[in-house]
Amino acid sequence: MSPSLVHQYASMQPGDFGNSIEPKWQVGGQLVAQVRTAVEKKQLTPLDGARVISAIAATLFGYDEFILREISPESLLAAAPTRK
Repeated sequence: MSPSLVHQYASMQPGDFGNSIEPKWQVGGQLVAQVRTAVEKKQLTPLDGARVISAIAATLFGYDEFILREISPESLLAAAPTRK
């Protein structure tokens, strides 16, 4: 099992960042091109295409680890003002 993306990037040296991101960026670019073609051929709606691209980016770059853990429903509820 590989360590989480948060741990990988937190402990990474600045010079290693580009080499780590580049393969994911290349794969992401290929997948986005396929989604764009599917939208142009009307195999996907533009909204579905945007959702798929969002999911691709989230999967490749660890959205759930970087964003969702920082902005959890619990933290949003805790920050909400209480009504009297």
